[in-house]
Amino acid sequence: MFARPYLYITAILLALGILYRQSTLVGIGVLAGLTLLIAWGWQRASLAGVTYERRFAEDHVFWGETVDLDVAITNFKLLPLSWLEAEEPFPRQIDFIEGAPELLPMPRQALLAHTTALRWFERVRWQYTVRCPARGLYSFGPVTLRSGDLFGLYSRTVEQPAPARLYVYPKLLELTALGLPPRHPFGDIRAQQPLLEDPLRTAGVREYRPEDPFKRVHWKATARTGQLQVRQYEQTTEHTLMLFLNIESYAHIYEGIDSARAEWAIVVAASLARYATARRWSVGLRSNAPAADEGDSVRIAPGRSPGQLTRMLEGLARMLIYPVQGFTEVLRADAQSLPAGATVVVITPLLPDPLRGALLRLRERGLRLVVCALTDTRPEPVPGVLLYHLPPPRDAAFLRAPEWSDPRGSAAPAPPDVVIAPTAPPAVARA
Repeated sequence: MFARPYLYITAILLALGILYRQSTLVGIGVLAGLTLLIAWGWQRASLAGVTYERRFAEDHVFWGETVDLDVAITNFKLLPLSWLEAEEPFPRQIDFIEGAPELLPMPRQALLAHTTALRWFERVRWQYTVRCPARGLYSFGPVTLRSGDLFGLYSRTVEQPAPARLYVYPKLLELTALGLPPRHPFGDIRAQQPLLEDPLRTAGVREYRPEDPFKRVHWKATARTGQLQVRQYEQTTEHTLMLFLNIESYAHIYEGIDSARAEWAIVVAASLARYATARRWSVGLRSNAPAADEGDSVRIAPGRSPGQLTRMLEGLARMLIYPVQGFTEVLRADAQSLPAGATVVVITPLLPDPLRGALLRLRERGLRLVVCALTDTRPEPVPGVLLYHLPPPRDAAFLRAPEWSDPRGSAAPAPPDVVIAPTAPPAVARA
């Protein structure tokens, strides 16, 4: 747009110079034409070899924690850039603390913008410290880069993916802060399954018996005693705990969702998951709410591996606060596969009659049932079911729901309407 008038003027100067045989006009026209050609070639090559990097010091953090954010733009070529603009969507719910950029007073989503100039093979960095005051899975990218020639006649725009994710786990509370007893919150759990042997823990050795498998032979003890010896393993049993999280807040879906109560349910589930994994129980999670990046309801099978708690916290971080299935149907279907003697913990903001009936039928199967009712008033007890009344705290900061929850399950942000511009030069480092 800016170069077109100069192109017309150049053509006119050349035409007049040739028509009237004025070498001065021809020279000016040729010089202007060469300038336009250089500017056009400059803008064509301006964004080649330019990279945008965004790095968080940690990509998995807990609610309320701070994390360092490093943004770097590098020019990997000999051609310098007189100006460069970089813009990317940024969630409003991540607060800048140190090196905070200027935030223009506009609602909804933000746009993180950087403007700089780059010499050949130069890198410019911006360093920030951000705080995560809301649970969620935050996706970043793409970034839009814009640059042009030295004279500002031509501009070029490209889009780089630059994908990144930041998991913000829900806040974890102790059992007393939840309103649960610090010891035996699920009652006196007794082993309902026969004792098993843990092959990772050797308790001692004994003499070989005909029924012992050959793989249990302890060769060092055999060589030392001169008789076949086999390993004896510690006796152990596995407690299975399944957390069922109901995200429904009202009896009818069209009434909406109480976001604070739903976030409280997620906090309770995360805290109980940590409690169970710390005791090396086999614990799983099932909910009628979908994951932000999948759209299907969250389902994590019971397990006691070292990464089980991480999987559960990631599932809770990604969880959107609206139901995609009826909770009673979810409880009936998934509880059928649990072994006899397993403990089922139902975390629910309401306790309607269909759910009560489903609990009674599960009790008949030999499952141990615990209900964490998040209602305002204490509900009527269910026979044979351990009931806890855990109303959500008032005005708790950790009950702030993420605003980037897309009902379609997409991690793509909404169109930006806020611009964040970088601050003064001290926040910029050149290399």
